[in-house]
Amino acid sequence: MKTLLFQLDGKIPNIALMRVAAHHKALGDDVSFRWTGNPTKDLWESPDRIYASAIFEKTRPVVDIVQREFPDVIVGGTGVDVATTLEAFGITTIRQDYSLYPDWQQSIGFTQRGCRLKCPFCVVPRKEGRIRGEQTIAELWRGDPWPKH
Repeated sequence: MKTLLFQLDGKIPNIALMRVAAHHKALGDDVSFRWTGNPTKDLWESPDRIYASAIFEKTRPVVDIVQREFPDVIVGGTGVDVATTLEAFGITTIRQDYSLYPDWQQSIGFTQRGCRLKCPFCVVPRKEGRIRGEQTIAELWRGDPWPKH
């Protein structure tokens, strides 16, 4: 199966898309990735599954383009819907495929999720719920030869 991933905004690696890639590669799927603000269909492209992620609400016009170009796209991220989760689509792995970002040297992830505060401007308590542990620093580190950053 061919899987296409779009990172529609943000400057750092997208953990959700890295998890989606790890999930699909574990199934033996072919995964393609685009970091773009202009998601248009390539003439020769025919993916079986398409995912897109938008973390900022200001990216909504780009989300609309990707939904128009790829009607079956699964779009998630805080910029689209704070309630949608990867688990809702059967993706439960916390492994991350760093090959999407070959120049990224650091390890990235969450040691905890959620928040105990209820700041009026913040979506984290609504999106993540109560505070809970996720991974240890040792679990987040990619291992040698990657730096401990």
